[in-house]
Amino acid sequence: MKIKEIKIEGLYGKYNLKWKLRKGVNILSGDNGSYKTTLLKIIAALCEPDYIPEDLGVKSVSMQMCDDVNIKYRSFSDNLLRLKREAESDKLLNELAIKISADIDGKDDKKLADHSISARIIVISKNGNNVPTSEYRQNRNYNVIATFDVPTKNENVSALDEQLKKLESEYAYYLSDLSKQLSDTIMSTGKVELRDMRSIYSENDLFIEIVNEAFENTQKEVDAEQSKLRFKLHGEVLEDNKKLSSGEKQFLIVMLTVLLQRKRESILIMDEPEISMHIDWQRKLLQSLNRLNPNCQLILATHSPGVIIDGWEQLVTNISTLMTNVD
Repeated sequence: MKIKEIKIEGLYGKYNLKWKLRKGVNILSGDNGSYKTTLLKIIAALCEPDYIPEDLGVKSVSMQMCDDVNIKYRSFSDNLLRLKREAESDKLLNELAIKISADIDGKDDKKLADHSISARIIVISKNGNNVPTSEYRQNRNYNVIATFDVPTKNENVSALDEQLKKLESEYAYYLSDLSKQLSDTIMSTGKVELRDMRSIYSENDLFIEIVNEAFENTQKEVDAEQSKLRFKLHGEVLEDNKKLSSGEKQFLIVMLTVLLQRKRESILIMDEPEISMHIDWQRKLLQSLNRLNPNCQLILATHSPGVIIDGWEQLVTNISTLMTNVD
C-alpha cells in the first residue's frame, strides 16, 4: 500500500496543502521553516495512524492510499459530554465513543464537560465503512519507517547506540533465519546448489556491498563470516560497533531498517538526511534504498536537493508549490 494523495486544510490556520505522491521516490524541497518537517510528521501520524499534535492547528487532513483506503483527520473543539451524545447519531464518532467509554462510565455530566478531546483520526475502507484504527494498524499490509527519532550528531550518542543495538539484534535474528532457510533446503533436497545459496543470501549480500562501499574511505568492512553485524578494520574484527562514527551509525540505522523489511511494501519517511550523512553517502542514498527495497515508497525532505537527488531532479517538489493561503 502506498500513499496516493494528501490534503491538509488550515495548517497553522494559514495554509491549505495538496500533494499527489508517486509510488516510488518523492523528494520535498524548501527553505528552513517552510513546514517540510511538519508535513512529514502529519503523514507519519496518519500512516500509523496516531493523533496529530494539537499545536499544529490543523483543521482537517485527508490521505488517500493507492488501494482506495482513505485516512481522515478532523479537529474537535469539543468535550466528552457532547461527543457521548453525538456518537449515537454520528457514524464517524462510533469508534471514538468506544475509546473514551472508560472515561465516560461512572462520571456525571458536569465532570464529562471538563474532559476535552481535540482531534481524532478515522480510517475509511474502499467500500465506505469505518475501520477502527487499532484494527487498521494490525491488518495493514505495509510498514512505516520514520527517521525523526534517529539522533543527530549533536544529540545523545548513547541513544544512537541503543537504537543501533536494537537493530543489530534484529539483524542477528535475520541471519539466523537465512541460515535456517539454507538448512531446510539441504534437508529437503539432500544438497544445496550455488544458485540456492545466492538466492537465499542475495539481499544480505547487497546490504553488505552497499555498506562496504559507503565505509570504503575509512577502510572498514562488514565481517561476513560473523553471525551478527561486526566490522573489520585492517583485518582485525572490531569488538563492538560503538567505535563507529556517529555518521556511520546513522547510515547503518537507515540501511538496516530498510533491509529488515525484506522487500515488503513500506513507506520510508526521512527528514533532511544531509544533516547527518557524509556527502558521498547522500549522492548514493536514493539508489541504495531503492536497491535494498524497490517496494518502498520514499518520502524525503531536504533543503539541499542538489546533493541528494544526483539524477533524480524530476522527482523534486518544492513545498511552496503545494500550498495556498486560507481564504
